[in-house]
Order: sequence, then C-alpha cells, then structure tokens
Amino acid sequence: MPIELENVSFSYGINTPFEKKALNEVNLKINEGELWLFIGHTGSGKSTLLNTLNGLIIPNGKVTVDTLQTNNKNTNMKELRKKVGIIFQYPESQFFLPTIAEEILYAPKNFDVDLKKEEIKFYMDIVGLPYDYLNRSPFSLSGGEMRKVAIISVLSYNPKYIIFDEPTVGLDYSTRKSVFNTVKKLNNMGKTIILSTHWISEFLELKPLVAIMKNSNLIFKGKFDDFIKLDQNFLSEAGIIFDEKLELYKKALLKNDKLKDKIAML
Repeated sequence: MPIELENVSFSYGINTPFEKKALNEVNLKINEGELWLFIGHTGSGKSTLLNTLNGLIIPNGKVTVDTLQTNNKNTNMKELRKKVGIIFQYPESQFFLPTIAEEILYAPKNFDVDLKKEEIKFYMDIVGLPYDYLNRSPFSLSGGEMRKVAIISVLSYNPKYIIFDEPTVGLDYSTRKSVFNTVKKLNNMGKTIILSTHWISEFLELKPLVAIMKNSNLIFKGKFDDFIKLDQNFLSEAGIIFDEKLELYKKALLKNDKLKDKIAML
C-alpha cells in the first residue's frame, strides 16, 4: 500500500501576524519500494511535508499511510508511526540514555518490538558501526558515529517507510558517503526511502524519483531523467544547482535524445 497526499496544505501561526503558509495543495503518491529525493530551497516546505507523513504535523487535506489517515481521530497513531520512521536533522541532539545499546533499544520497547542481538548487529553492520560500541556512551562518539546510532535507532523497529531529513548536515565527506551507502543498501533491501537532500549526484546510479518544493508548492514530481532535463532557469529559481557530475549526465541525456530524434526521422 502507498503513502498518498491529497490536497495537503498547512500554515504556521494561523491568525497571528506571523502566519506563514508552508504547504499549498500538495498531491503526491509514494509507492512501496520507491526512493524519493525531496529538494528545493531552505524554507520551501520540504521538512514540513515530511513531518506530515507520520502525523507529527496534521495538515488540511488528507495524508494516508497504508489506509491509515493521520487526521482521523480513530487512527492508531502509534501503529502509523511504527510504519514511518523519521531521521531528523541533527538527530543525535535527542540522545538521553547512558549507553548506545539503551538508545537503540528505546524505540523497539516503545513499539513493542522484540529486537534480537543478531538484528542489532545486522543494523550496525549496515551503517558501519562496530558491534563492541554497544556499551559506550553515545556522547563519547564523533558526530558521524552519533548520526549512525540515530539511524540504527530508527531501523531497530523495522519501519516500512524511512524518512531522512537532511541526514548529512554537518558531516564530513567520508561520513556523508557512508550515510549515502546506507540509504542505497536499505533501498536495495526493499525499504521505501524518502530523503530531503542537497546532494543529488550521489544518487545518480539509483535514478530516484524527484519532488521539487518551492514556496510551499510541489512544482515537479517525476522520474530522475525528466528532472535532469528540466530548464536551467526553472531549476535555479527553485534553488537547485547541478554539480559537474550532473551537468555531464544532462549533456549525455540530451545528446542521446537528439540521436533518437534523428533515427525516428529516417
């Protein structure tokens, strides 16, 4: 079953001088096993949209996750949030337990999930964190290692949909690469991944689906290659700038399209 958003709108500070529209009539369908990149300017509405997917924000319109509607008073929100795990920006700021093992086990206990030792080791292997770290304090780790613990803490209750909201903010290149590899592994395992990022080219080989947010509006949703071929002014106005890798890929795509057109005219 998919995640579906129908005419989703949301404003902060309603009926105050600081009222600001964050989402405007957003419609989107996310199917099982897909990988989506949400991109756009800071403040475009990406994080707000992601937070509607597991009921942290209840918008106007309809958000449905596997038939569960977030704005239905009869919906079991614990069941819904067990399906949709979110890894926030700087998730390590939410650590509060003395050991890594306790941090990892906290969410499974909350969701009544029996997490076995071999499963913990499996998740630690996925993110590249040594198993003998379990008895360490999470506050003794490097920033990148803390981010990995935060990811394991979400993987630990085995959510069907995994949301990464700017997961590489503040990380060095090596750790950023490790997080990207983790995303790829999870998607290859069949997990549905929804990711807000500015680092688009890292996902070129996976050809993810792309959603562009601008000024609270969803202005593009579609296949990766269709996104790549969008007009440069359209992309720039949405705060999207291609690096050299994406520029080369775009040139190759456009060259291939011209070749196809010539063949079709023969």
